[in-house]
Amino acid sequence: MAKLDTDDVFSVRVSSFRPLRMALIISLIGVVFVVFRGVLGHEFVHYDDSLNIYDNQNVSGLSWKNIQWMLTDTSYAPRYMPLGWMCYALDRQLFGLNSQIWHAGNLLVHLLNTLLLFFLLKELISLAANKHDPMERETVSNWCAAIGALFWAVNPLRVETVAWASARIYGVAVLFALVWLLAWLRAQSAQTPRQRRCYSWLALGAFTASLLTYPLAIFASVLLLAFDVFPLRRAPLKLTGWLQGEGWKLWREKIPFFLVTAAILVVTVGARMGADPRFRPPTLAEFGALDRVMQACYVLTYYVWKPWEPFQLSAAYPTLHAFNPLGWKFLASAAFVVVTTIITLGSYRRWPILLAIWICHGLILLPVLGLSEYPHSAFDRYSLLHGILWSAVIAGGLYAIWDRERGRQIVGGTLVAVSAVFAFFSVSQIPAWKNTVAIYNSIVDRFGEHPGRGRFDEVLGVFYLRAGQTNKAIESLTAAVYYDSRRTDRHAYVEKIIPRCELRLAEICVGKGDWPSAAAHIQAALQAERDPVYIVTLAFKLSAALAKCSRDTEALPWLKKAAEIAPENAALHRELGMVLQKLGSDTESRRHFEEERRLKAAEERLTARRS
Repeated sequence: MAKLDTDDVFSVRVSSFRPLRMALIISLIGVVFVVFRGVLGHEFVHYDDSLNIYDNQNVSGLSWKNIQWMLTDTSYAPRYMPLGWMCYALDRQLFGLNSQIWHAGNLLVHLLNTLLLFFLLKELISLAANKHDPMERETVSNWCAAIGALFWAVNPLRVETVAWASARIYGVAVLFALVWLLAWLRAQSAQTPRQRRCYSWLALGAFTASLLTYPLAIFASVLLLAFDVFPLRRAPLKLTGWLQGEGWKLWREKIPFFLVTAAILVVTVGARMGADPRFRPPTLAEFGALDRVMQACYVLTYYVWKPWEPFQLSAAYPTLHAFNPLGWKFLASAAFVVVTTIITLGSYRRWPILLAIWICHGLILLPVLGLSEYPHSAFDRYSLLHGILWSAVIAGGLYAIWDRERGRQIVGGTLVAVSAVFAFFSVSQIPAWKNTVAIYNSIVDRFGEHPGRGRFDEVLGVFYLRAGQTNKAIESLTAAVYYDSRRTDRHAYVEKIIPRCELRLAEICVGKGDWPSAAAHIQAALQAERDPVYIVTLAFKLSAALAKCSRDTEALPWLKKAAEIAPENAALHRELGMVLQKLGSDTESRRHFEEERRLKAAEERLTARRS
């Protein structure tokens, strides 16, 4: 009988575990699809989908003009994201504005990311499991990777990036990041120099593509140094060792990634400074240094516990709106950050992996700490990349106790049970993103009585008006005025919520023939408006409304103020003349009519000269 050599035996034993791997992969993909299939019937929502997709003609297709804009524009959005724009443009080129296909694309990206995460975790565990024989290593890596990937994939924090069309760029950026990490690990275990070069170039290309899609991973190159701690175990035994000998060697091989990071960081900061004035960073006077530090500590702490308690989710949160930096949440967060930093530094020699995880946690979240943002939210989508770190911790922890059968059964079973609960809540969360009214209702429910909800009530009011639901529109617009008037952070940012809502309420009253109420709403809009151009426009509207009520006298102060703002406006002088004539002030009325004629004659002469 022929005798099998060692390699043949290994091949046979490992091949017998391929059905296990395939079964786990099919189960993962099946579970994720079932959990998120509800997004397939969703519409676009007026929550950046208008700016990014259906009202943005620069992504209407992959024309040369559009591609030039994608590659060069740094003003439309506060990020440099050419590949992100191309993702949108490709979908519009192929599928138009079919929202169902857009959401199917998001689900497909999430399925691919789940698969890539499984293989990344499997690679990490396989490299670490040197104490096991090849067959056992295959079993360990398959199960640990599957449980870690499941926890990430069905977590309710993932709903936003699957159910929201604009979140496509986050999913694609993470897809490229997963390819980068997996390729880099494969390069470290490559059998030939050629394989190593190929994987290294793939890693660099995927990392660059991730940052050009959306710079979510802009500081994530530190993950490569964490891999030197675990599973490669190449890290120096002392912290000072990172600055000499073998430590310098580890830094040098990461230089290409650091250079890409630096280049894209410069462009991104430039885009942030040159973007639309709406995205202007607040000054220190508007948003102080203490506020920024405490906000950062809160975000750092939030993403430690929130993946384990992903309930009461929303597209926006009130915590970081008009907050007290010395409130208990922020003091507790700062204490947690300081204590954790001290503990991980002090235990480096014994447990270097703890410091590696903590540094990765901080640097992955650095772009989303809101150091130059107000108002800010710890959005669910910001956990998409960071959640991979938690999955790696789960997979690594399960591997660490694998040899204790009872322990792995309890921990593994608990994690699967927790993931099942999370899957249920993910299914429950998906309808909140079905359309604009659904998402904004969920936001105002989450904000409760917080004054920051005014801008969300306004959007609800507008969409109720479009749907012909006038009573609901009045309720939402009135709520927007009420809550925005209570805001205490007007020094930090100004929004014209009150004048806009009062004007819409006035238009509703005009439609009902209720001119006194219309006039009252326009007066309220004038009192809240600060823009001189709009004051002039509103003064005209107020005059017309008050004329219907035979209350022309009340329009005079506003018309005169408007005339001071725009003394060259002929129509304004005519309006003043007509009102004064009604009130019997003939002398003053004639003066305004004469000024109107003079301005019109001057305009006609100017037009003639131009001709």
